[in-house]
Amino acid sequence: MRKWMLMVLATIFLGAVVLILLLNRGADGEVISAEEAGTKVVKLYGGKVQETLPAGDYYEVKFSREDGQYTAEVDKQSGQVASVELNKKTEIPKKLTEEEASAIALKEAEGEVGEVVYSKDSNEFKVEVKGVESISTVIVAADSGEIRKITNQAVETDPLSKPLISPDKAIEVAKKTLDGDVSEVEFVESEDGGYYLVDIDKEETDQEVLVTVHAIRGDTMTVEWDD
Repeated sequence: MRKWMLMVLATIFLGAVVLILLLNRGADGEVISAEEAGTKVVKLYGGKVQETLPAGDYYEVKFSREDGQYTAEVDKQSGQVASVELNKKTEIPKKLTEEEASAIALKEAEGEVGEVVYSKDSNEFKVEVKGVESISTVIVAADSGEIRKITNQAVETDPLSKPLISPDKAIEVAKKTLDGDVSEVEFVESEDGGYYLVDIDKEETDQEVLVTVHAIRGDTMTVEWDD
């Protein structure tokens, strides 16, 4: 065989060897394919691959999960995930209204609903509930109604300040002792916020009672029946 023919055959042989090596590089772990990069990302982070793009020494794997859309960089040589970035956070739809969130908050704290604030970022309501002795802040998840947090702050009372409950409210409390005619209601200042003296008569039963109602707490302090 002539020399030039041997050289041609040798060149063809070497070319075939190089081609085989190139085709087998992905299988020996030195270089991964785009599909393998996507599989790697899903295995680590879950979700579903949207697309995989070559970017120099990396693959950019764009994938989505329930909480948002991400881009992961995967090293073509090592197959390692170099970085993961959140591109867009999924907005969870609000399901509750302010009234529904307030109703849920009132099951956890006694008082009257004050300010109600909705946070779009955290998708939750912050409901203020004003009680007699404390002000509660109840965090309610806007999608599920779950109570995420409750904080309580004691009400600071000024002994010389005006009473928190009205005379009508004091009468309402006093009538739980005797449901009759109110002859007199008097407010008396004290160091703990004051109290009401409510005098009630009931002709049908010939009863008379003096009920003392706390002006801050709204509870009955003493009951004095007239003999």
